[in-house]
Amino acid sequence: MTQDTLTRSARSGRWLLTYFGTSSVAETAQAVTIMWASYRLSHNAMVTGAMNAAAYLPGVVLGLLIRKRADNGDPAHRLSLTNWVLFAGSLLLTVVWTAGSPPAFALAAFAVVQCSLSFVKTMNKAHAGRFIRHGYTASEAIRLRQRSTSLAQVGGAVGGGAAGVLLGIGAVGWCFATAALLYLAGLIAVRLATPSARREAQDTAAPSETPRTSARPEKEDTPAATPSAAGNSGRQAKPAAPQRDASRGSRVLRTILLYSFPSSGALPFISTVAVPLAQSVAPGSGDFYAVLSVAGMGGGFLAGTALTSKRLSSHLVLQAAFPAAAVLAATIALFRWPAAVVLLYLVLSAVLTTHVMVMQVLTNQAPPEDQVGRFTVVRNAVAGTAKCVAALVAGWLVEALGLTGAWIALAVLLGAAGVRWWSVGRTREMEELVGAH
Repeated sequence: MTQDTLTRSARSGRWLLTYFGTSSVAETAQAVTIMWASYRLSHNAMVTGAMNAAAYLPGVVLGLLIRKRADNGDPAHRLSLTNWVLFAGSLLLTVVWTAGSPPAFALAAFAVVQCSLSFVKTMNKAHAGRFIRHGYTASEAIRLRQRSTSLAQVGGAVGGGAAGVLLGIGAVGWCFATAALLYLAGLIAVRLATPSARREAQDTAAPSETPRTSARPEKEDTPAATPSAAGNSGRQAKPAAPQRDASRGSRVLRTILLYSFPSSGALPFISTVAVPLAQSVAPGSGDFYAVLSVAGMGGGFLAGTALTSKRLSSHLVLQAAFPAAAVLAATIALFRWPAAVVLLYLVLSAVLTTHVMVMQVLTNQAPPEDQVGRFTVVRNAVAGTAKCVAALVAGWLVEALGLTGAWIALAVLLGAAGVRWWSVGRTREMEELVGAH
């Protein structure tokens, strides 16, 4: 690459990170406000869980129906269109709340916006994945994905904190208005990142430049290219390698889908339980729920920092995340002291987020390049299903078994997932892929 190309790529990457940051602030501020307001209006954990589930279920259904279109069109243009939908939804909530609508109408508006957010988030992940995969080299794409996830956690902490301040003074409408403005800022950032990304893609595709490579092991490293096969002709060696690679690749993709389920579901589970937990620890206070939300996002930021700085390896995360999370969930069930609850919630969020981040990176790098968007939609559909089910189950468990029973149930599930990984999940193909990162 030329120096001019590297400069354009860096500038494009900064604007793309700006998009991730502003969008995460807006999304978290709006989500915290909806969850708190829905519990305040209904005083029922199942309603809160259903509202949380509404942020995932439509994306699962519609994402699967149109997954084949996820690799079509210009990803930057698709990101722009979907962000207009997010802006319109936040603007609608601002109007509904400031107009003093009845509780039933407000809850219905919350559900509609959550449903639209569900679909948009599912497609945005696919579009952003294509944007990164096509516009940057393999090493840059991995770093950008990790940094964007870390930045999203920082933005989430900022959004949760801002929502807590506004909720503390009863400014619910201002929370929604702020989210609308931030979505608009993210839309502008995407448009500023687009021209540089397109030129970068053209430059990296030029014959005179070094071609973009995949982060996965090269075909020459497969058994088909061993010295024993060196005497075979190219026509004899080529058919066997793709078949073995396809078989290995399909096993890896299935493993990613399977183990995305518990970690992706655990995060909305704890966010749903956090609302009645905050009411139990500090009755009538929206501030403590915001503190828990910020702690959750802060834990996610610590997780992203640890992975990006190589203090934690993907291999270690896949081995230890589920057992550690099970112990933490069981411990939270025993405490109602505010400081202990916040600390345990932060660490639990960090542990779960490390696993989610590893799954996100593998989702972007495991499939063939022309199937990144499609597999991202499928994986997000699986994760969305897990989130939807977990949110609903969390609300039901709180009402049926209480807070302690809900946390113990989560601990049992995560412990079982950890045992299963150690028994059948550690395939050679998966460990080779994880080792490449």
